[in-house]
Amino acid sequence: MQRRVTQIESIRVLAMAGIFFYHLWTVLPDAGAQNPLGPILGDILSQGYLGVVVFNAITGFVLTLPHADPGGKPPMRYRDFFLRRFGRIVPQYYLSLALWSLVALVAGTMPFAALAACVGEKIIFVQTFDPARFFCLEPALWWMSLLAQFYLTYPLVLLLFRKLGTKRALISCLAFGWGLWLLLSLLAKINGTAALLDYMLYFNLPYRLPEFALGMAFALAWKPRAARLASDDPTGVPASWRMGFAALAYVCLPLAILFKTALPMPLAHILLVAACIGVAGSLFAWPAMARLGAKPRIAAAAAASYSFYLLHQPILGYGADLLRPHMRPFVAMCLLTAISLPLAAFLARYQDKLVAAFDARGRGRG
Repeated sequence: MQRRVTQIESIRVLAMAGIFFYHLWTVLPDAGAQNPLGPILGDILSQGYLGVVVFNAITGFVLTLPHADPGGKPPMRYRDFFLRRFGRIVPQYYLSLALWSLVALVAGTMPFAALAACVGEKIIFVQTFDPARFFCLEPALWWMSLLAQFYLTYPLVLLLFRKLGTKRALISCLAFGWGLWLLLSLLAKINGTAALLDYMLYFNLPYRLPEFALGMAFALAWKPRAARLASDDPTGVPASWRMGFAALAYVCLPLAILFKTALPMPLAHILLVAACIGVAGSLFAWPAMARLGAKPRIAAAAAASYSFYLLHQPILGYGADLLRPHMRPFVAMCLLTAISLPLAAFLARYQDKLVAAFDARGRGRG
């Protein structure tokens, strides 16, 4: 039986917290500067979007883990994989989409025709191919299109890893995704079409493929080694890897802080991804994270993180609109956090329970 990787639960919760506070900052940006800590608070909160990078790597890791050693599961047939993965993400996705569409309709925040077009694109996961509607209704849902693209291509990427081996396949994914990005970013300076394509691909594959591929590569390299270590080792990460992750974090994180704004977008993103992998890998190798992830509350929060992601952003947006006219930005930020965080967590748990109940009923009828 496969051992539960509890440190992933802890990292998932931290990544979701980063995304939550990033979205909090986006709806109340003035609070990032007008607060007792000064502008540094806004600088920190504004980097929370990197939680998506961590989510991408976790997705690649978790999907690959069952296939990561000679005794692992063989790759599923494409149709079976497609039905299983989309069957897991669609119910919550459509429920949250229906909820916020109804709220937008009642609140009158979008004309009906625009709302229908927006929802239609999101239903079939093509919102990131329409620059006019990338961020309509709920901006965070752009990630669902990227996730769907990865699910559709995952069997092929896994086959690439099996054919070429972990190192060569990872290098191929990095070179393809980031190499194309570097090329198009140069062409974007002289060609309007290339500029539009460059902008769009930031939210799509293959630009974001390296993030998933890094998680896949780590699963393929880590699982066989972890299986050979003592059963009481909570992480299974060799000391040399721990040193490598720490070095990556200590080198890339300061460089990203110092030079992010001065570098071209592709190079800045590559540096940030390296920093994220270094920090996430260091956390993965820290035994305390494994113990923390085994605690029921952290495990429950990690399990609800998907629904939390789908539900939290409109709560922040509507809440900020209500509070902004009546209080100072930092006070509004604190109050909004105190209200929206437990509310989004409650709705996420309720949504998951609702989906589980429908699923159980469907199985009972079957």
